Amino acid sequence: MNQTSILNPGTPAFLIARVSDPGQRDALPAQELRLNRYAEQHQLKGKLYSFDESAFKEHRGQFEEIVNEISNYPEPCIAVFDKVDRLTRDSSSEVVRILKWATKNGKIELHFPSENLVLRKGAPAVDWTRFTMGAAFAEYYSGAISDNVKRRIEQKLHDGEWPGKAPIGYINQDQVVSGKVTKNIVPDPVRAPLIIKMFELRLQGDSYRTIAKKLRADGLTSNMSVPKPIGSSVVEMGLKNPFYYGVMAYAGGRYPHRYEPIISKETFDEANRITESRWHGGSFPKSDTKQLFTTQGLLKCGVCGCSYSSYVRKGHTYMQCSKAKGNCDNRNVGEKKIMPQLLEIVGGFDIGEEAVTEILTELKQKHDNDQYYFQAVIENSRNERAKLERRLQVAYEDKLDGRITNEQYDTLNERYKAEMEGLDRKIAQTNNDDYESFVLDSEYLLKLSDFAPVLFKSSNPALKNKLLKILLSNLEIKENHLSYKRWQPFDALASCLESQNWLRRLDSNQ
Repeated sequence: MNQTSILNPGTPAFLIARVSDPGQRDALPAQELRLNRYAEQHQLKGKLYSFDESAFKEHRGQFEEIVNEISNYPEPCIAVFDKVDRLTRDSSSEVVRILKWATKNGKIELHFPSENLVLRKGAPAVDWTRFTMGAAFAEYYSGAISDNVKRRIEQKLHDGEWPGKAPIGYINQDQVVSGKVTKNIVPDPVRAPLIIKMFELRLQGDSYRTIAKKLRADGLTSNMSVPKPIGSSVVEMGLKNPFYYGVMAYAGGRYPHRYEPIISKETFDEANRITESRWHGGSFPKSDTKQLFTTQGLLKCGVCGCSYSSYVRKGHTYMQCSKAKGNCDNRNVGEKKIMPQLLEIVGGFDIGEEAVTEILTELKQKHDNDQYYFQAVIENSRNERAKLERRLQVAYEDKLDGRITNEQYDTLNERYKAEMEGLDRKIAQTNNDDYESFVLDSEYLLKLSDFAPVLFKSSNPALKNKLLKILLSNLEIKENHLSYKRWQPFDALASCLESQNWLRRLDSNQ
């Protein structure tokens, strides 16, 4: 069997240095040095190729092209790799097969200087076994690194850390904590306001294309190394990305993150309900969704709890359940039918000037009493959330120790995080309901009392919508009948007005 070497002075040689993960980048110059030294020692006509495939994925395609060039070289040549794993690590089986075939047919030789291994036509079985074992160890090492990366990413997600580049509207930022540099993600001061505007435009019914056009006019660009104007696909992905309200979507899972949200979950849900409504049953014409309707973002179905969306048909405005949770029997209703009810609600704030001081005193007393309630709700919610965090940590440790399966952990993880997310919303809502920051004086009360019905009756739908958002919450419709709650402090104001002791009318008992 022919075992004659082609290792002669002037033999063409392809010197290939490769690294395929970030942890090996520092090893690339050392590989290059050893390969060049090997070529000099044997007086080879060497040409060096160096690849950092962890940073430049296109180099993997270039490597395959070089392998094809080696196997089809018009004269015998040598392919030199520092070690076996520098050939086989993260290489396709086709690449390895091509070089093995060319070697066994005497077209090339494979040299691995650091392992003192040379493969040529007629090489003994022990050499090929060494190559096979080196390839197997390389595959094992690559798999172990992959497993470690997956575990590291899983731990990051579990800790509320995003493992990659921040989405548009946020920026990755290094920060120093206790003398240690850590990674953080913060709202982008330039792009975050435009992401908020993106959701607001969707709530107004604008299409992806219209939103993208408006945001481009405002100067919104991608957050890539070379920024480009955004398109409708970026808008669509952004509106569906829960990261903006506090949840990371990764590999089919959802994880609360520790970064600052830039929108509320309610805004996110409403924007996506509008998307669902635009497509549901074909009864939500796209051309009719660009205007802001009176009850947009406010009205919910009293049967299934989904959003009620508005649309225009033959010049009249109608509302329908989005049916996001499935079929719903609550029927469509014309806006004209509920407008008298809304006007009656808004007109329920009629008070006289002589009652303002007493009402303000009562509101202040109710406010002080409510603080105990607010504090108790927040404290209980935080305690409950801490319990869920501990349970989630225990479940994670049980999974690592093999006491529960991955499927059981995924079920618990999804359940606990959904409950934690609900508690987060409850805490935020309770903080918002604390009306200590709501500036309320006699002039404001009188103006609201005197002009709210007139403003509502004479305003366009956009202004009507704003006024309703100031006054009402939990507005629901069932069988053409509206139910609602008032925001603080207007619920207390309404309670005062319902008491005869507060109604200082001329025709009232003084």
